[in-house]
Amino acid sequence: MESEIGSELFKFVRNVVAHFPFFKSWDEVYINNSLVNWYKEGQTIDKFLKKYEGYKEVKYRFWEPDKKKMTYITISFPTEYINDSNVFFKDIISEKEGVKFSFILMRQIMNTQVEEIKITE
Repeated sequence: MESEIGSELFKFVRNVVAHFPFFKSWDEVYINNSLVNWYKEGQTIDKFLKKYEGYKEVKYRFWEPDKKKMTYITISFPTEYINDSNVFFKDIISEKEGVKFSFILMRQIMNTQVEEIKITE
């Protein structure tokens, strides 16, 4: 489930930022049903919000070997996704946790694709 939500979440974030580029910070970014579906219903953003509307929050924990500690991340989903109820990025995942989550997922993908990483000084 982690990879499914991770993939869909970042597609959702990418599409919101790409199609609605008028926000200045993560905490300001919001969307709603009428804004998302102004042209056509059922696209990626709409599908994500409809699929996860009302789901309970999902918690992830990742081991960070460099720091020798666990990292905990929480993803929350909108309780409702109707015409004028705004869904904010900050209510789904904080900016700090979102960046960390994306780095962790990218690292996991890299670890499956790269045979060896050598650090040169």
